[in-house]
Amino acid sequence: MEKKQRTCMLLAMLLLVPALVFAQGGKDQAKGSAVTGGDGKPTITFMVTAFYGTELKNEYSDEVIRRYEEHTGIHVDWRWENNDVYKEKLGLVLMDRNNMPMIITGSGEMSANVVDAAKKGAFWDLTPYLADAARFPNLSQYSRDVIKSFTVDGKIIAVYRGRQIGRLGFSYRTDWAEKVGITKAPETIEDVYDMMYKFTYNDPDGNGKNDTYGLELVKYVGPLDIIQTWFGVGNEWVEKDGKLIPVHQTPEFMTALRWMRKMYADGLVRPDWPSVDSGTFGDALRKGQAGIFIDVMDSGKRIWNYYKQNDIRSVVNPDQVATMTLLGPIEGVTLATSGHNGYYLITKDGAKTEQDVINCLTYLDRINDPEMLVLADYGLEGVTYELNADGDIVMYNKLTVAQTPQVGLNQSITYFPYLESPKPHLVKTDSDLAADAAFARNKAVAVFNPALGYLANSSVNAEVGTDIEQIIDDARTQYVCGLIDDAGFAAAAKAWADRGGTRLIAEINQLHQAAKK
Repeated sequence: MEKKQRTCMLLAMLLLVPALVFAQGGKDQAKGSAVTGGDGKPTITFMVTAFYGTELKNEYSDEVIRRYEEHTGIHVDWRWENNDVYKEKLGLVLMDRNNMPMIITGSGEMSANVVDAAKKGAFWDLTPYLADAARFPNLSQYSRDVIKSFTVDGKIIAVYRGRQIGRLGFSYRTDWAEKVGITKAPETIEDVYDMMYKFTYNDPDGNGKNDTYGLELVKYVGPLDIIQTWFGVGNEWVEKDGKLIPVHQTPEFMTALRWMRKMYADGLVRPDWPSVDSGTFGDALRKGQAGIFIDVMDSGKRIWNYYKQNDIRSVVNPDQVATMTLLGPIEGVTLATSGHNGYYLITKDGAKTEQDVINCLTYLDRINDPEMLVLADYGLEGVTYELNADGDIVMYNKLTVAQTPQVGLNQSITYFPYLESPKPHLVKTDSDLAADAAFARNKAVAVFNPALGYLANSSVNAEVGTDIEQIIDDARTQYVCGLIDDAGFAAAAKAWADRGGTRLIAEINQLHQAAKK
């Protein structure tokens, strides 16, 4: 989920301390030699997110470790931290200067406190290293657009984890559409509303009960961001008459809000969606309670795969398994992602020497080679996959992700220049191919955030950005649910401006004009 969540007060306090510490410590780095393992390979320490608790601890994981160490020439001292407490743990780790990892994983966009720490010299400037194509042939192929989000005071201070630009869009349950008489994929906002309405009131599951909703919504508000683009709203910020402004200040935003308010009033989504746990997103489609899913196409594909794995039958043809249509754009547009899903910082308190930095980047570069992508994404031949007569990968799918020998290794991959192994190829299922086609459609029409590169360098955004963004998110939810009217939303927009938004617009446009010059 790409939208930033409210930063808790505890985390803010934790992260402010290391920023002050870094201000004093960043100037005086030790000149000692790089650490080596018992086998003579350089050792790097790497703090990464653990999602399963079995990362590189399963049967045959030792073979995975042997292969990546042999290929990269680097020994990795992994520091796994559970996903549900990762942000809090990050704050604690940053305060422990004597036990600082060389590489720290960040999630989402850079937080205000990370930017502040960067300004105080906490992290290495990677600009000259990433320009060295001979030494780092993979990392040097970063996107100049995406890297703007990780450039602070003209210095690249992080390596991002690449992702599809066109991941976000519109998906729906194909057999439900057939059941209610929709034979053509939606193209317009009116088409979408018609599908939502029929999925809610025309008994798409054929059980004779009024027990379905058109669109699945939970308290994660990413789908609302995507819907807005159909109305010409833009992606968080938009350029009007040469000036960048937040989208909530545009008339198109209010048009989109009124449409979503009607969607809610007409009962096309569950009434309690603002309180539904984000971790359940997708469950309503899996359980046959809703038929439309608006978010990443990957998740639409996973819902389709769930139907296959659990033999969920089509309501119009019981001889077939239910499928999803992974459509993508509506009104010829969709929301672009930031092009990344997190980033890697190389700390000065952890990587004390230039050789340490080179070792870290050597690992991050070589782990992106095609054979390492195969290892991280697909595992071991004869254990998790086999090669067919054409030399392509056929997955066994006998193990859950948590049981695979390679689980966790992909948390250290930047996924550029390749999002997947160019060779050997994975033999793809129908759902894989549909997702790839949707990615391509989305990428061609994805709406970008023109302010991304400036937000990372904005002192005002570092100061108030997360808090004032929440003001608009909360007001949007309240408006959609009919709890406030136009005047109420205008009051929230004024609160946004008064609490730093006006200053933020001014600073973003100063940076924008300077960049133009």
